[in-house]
Amino acid sequence: MGYEAKWLWDVPESPLDVLECPAPISEPSTADPARGAGRLPRTRLPRLGRVDVRLDAYGAPHVIELNPLPGIIPDLSANSCFPNAAHAAGLSYDELIQSVTRIAWRRLTGQELEARAPRRSLAGAAS
Repeated sequence: MGYEAKWLWDVPESPLDVLECPAPISEPSTADPARGAGRLPRTRLPRLGRVDVRLDAYGAPHVIELNPLPGIIPDLSANSCFPNAAHAAGLSYDELIQSVTRIAWRRLTGQELEARAPRRSLAGAAS
């Protein structure tokens, strides 16, 4: 999707129907999309991101873009690819955000993030 389609034509009043997730692929491709990624410049890639892959007429995958900061708009009709892909994989938006948070915490601290019950606010506490 080009700039115009993404930022000018796809508006809430008239959203474009541009995503098919999961993609309607009739037969699984045996080609390796990582092969195309090997031609990318060697750089430190983020741990979170989205890789856009397109199949050509012969079913060969081509890496189109590495997006290190994918959109995370919770409204699935907003054409935000990362939440749409998570939804197609069976994750709710909350599960997606919690998963990203846990991965980031583990990366920064080397420890698992412990789930805790939310603290009661002082305003709600009995005196």
